[in-house]
Amino acid sequence: MPENYTTTGYEKRIKAELEERGDSWPRSRIQRAALKLCKEQARMESVDWERIFTHSDPTPKLAIRNIERKERDASVTAPASRDHHQLTGK
Repeated sequence: MPENYTTTGYEKRIKAELEERGDSWPRSRIQRAALKLCKEQARMESVDWERIFTHSDPTPKLAIRNIERKERDASVTAPASRDHHQLTGK
């Protein structure tokens, strides 16, 4: 696992960002934020794996094709609905 996905990696990234902004947090707050980010990353990875392994198709090739198609369809429709909301205010 890359260092950036560990609690220590997130702590280093948070400290660097705070230094760049000229801000400072207590060490305990940095640790809590890093732990929260690490848990969120793990949750996102498990959701991805769950989506892949619970998808049922007769063959792996067909499963991958259907997953890619669904992701492509979702990425095409999402910006349009967002633009509609921005234009109409609804």
